[in-house]
Amino acid sequence: MDPPSTADPPGPATTFDNNIIDPKSSYAEKLKANPRPKELTERAARKTFIHGVDSKVIRTTTLVNGKKTIFLSKEEDDFMAAPYQYSLVGIFSHGYPTMTRLRAKITALGLFKGFKIGVLDQKHVWIRLFDPNDYARIWLKQTWYFDGFPMRVLKWTSEFDPNEESPIMPIWIKVFGLKPHWFHRQFLFHVASLIGKPLKLDEATTEIDNPSVARICVEVNVIKKLQSEIPIQVEENTRFLKIQYEGIPEYCKICRHRGHSLVACMVQKENTEVDAGIKQSEDNVTKTGELFWKEKEDLRAKLDKKKRVKKPMEQADLALDNSNGVLVNPVRILARKINKEVQQILEDSGAVNNVKVGQ
Repeated sequence: MDPPSTADPPGPATTFDNNIIDPKSSYAEKLKANPRPKELTERAARKTFIHGVDSKVIRTTTLVNGKKTIFLSKEEDDFMAAPYQYSLVGIFSHGYPTMTRLRAKITALGLFKGFKIGVLDQKHVWIRLFDPNDYARIWLKQTWYFDGFPMRVLKWTSEFDPNEESPIMPIWIKVFGLKPHWFHRQFLFHVASLIGKPLKLDEATTEIDNPSVARICVEVNVIKKLQSEIPIQVEENTRFLKIQYEGIPEYCKICRHRGHSLVACMVQKENTEVDAGIKQSEDNVTKTGELFWKEKEDLRAKLDKKKRVKKPMEQADLALDNSNGVLVNPVRILARKINKEVQQILEDSGAVNNVKVGQ
C-alpha cells in the first residue's frame, strides 16, 4: 500500500479576496487580480491632494513686492487651529529626556484618549491631547518631572511664539454668595464663563459639601483686568457674587514671561540702563551743543565789537591832531578850523568875542 502523499492538496496556492493568483504570474497580473480598494483609508486620504482639499479654507493670493503672498483671515486661521483646541506646549529649560523616554513616561499616566507629542524646537514640545479631562489634568499641574527634567506646561494657541509665554493660565477661583440651589452645574458654568473658560469643579463644590463657597478652575488671561464681583439679578432683586482668585502667577508684560514681576524683570532693567545711557548721551550732546553755541555766540559778539570799532575808523580816515598827538576825527578838525575863521571875522568886525561855532 502506497504511503499517504505529503503533497499539497490540489487548488490555488494563494487566495486574496477570493481571486485565484498563479504564483508564476507577473507582478502586474497579481495587482490586476487584486485591485486596490476604491475608497482610501482616512489616514491615506490625508496624504494625498488628488481628491482636492477642504473648501472651507479659502485662500486669497496676490502679489506683494513682486512675491506671491497668501492672505489668511482670522476665521480661516481659527478654522485650521480648531482641531488642536486641547493642545499644550511643554517647556524644558534645563534639558529633556529622549523622545522615546518622554512618550513612555506620558503613556504611563494612563490618559483617557491618548496623546501625540513632537519637538517644536530645542526647548519646546507640542503635546496634542484629545480629551478635555486629559487636557485639564496635564495643564493644571503646571510643572511635571520626567527623568529628573522639569517640564513647565503652557496653553498652545495659534499665536504661539517660542520666545514668549502665554498669559492664559488655569486659575482656581472661589465664588462667595451663592444660594445653595445655585450650585447647579450649568449655572456655575455660566458664572465661571464671565471670568474665563471654565475647566472643572472641585470635589467639594460638586457634592455641595461647603455651600458657602464654590471653587472652579478657569482659563484666565492674567494681563487683563480681572472681575472681582458678578451681579445676579432675579426680577427686582440683585445679589452680588464675590470672586476671589487663588495664586495668580506673576507675569511680566515686558519680556512676556511668567515667574517675575515688571520690577524684577532683567529685560526691563537692561532697557532702563540702555535708556539711561541714551539719555545721558543725549544730555552730553545737548550740553556740548549748548556750550558750542555759547562759545560761538561769544566769539561772534567779540568779532562784532571789533568790527564796530574798526568800521568807523576806516570810514572816517582818522587824522593826526598835531596839537596833542592823538587820532581825531577830521570832521572835528574841520569844525575847529571853521570856528577859528569865524572867530577871526567876528573880531575884525568888532563883534562879541569868544563866540564858538560847531564846537
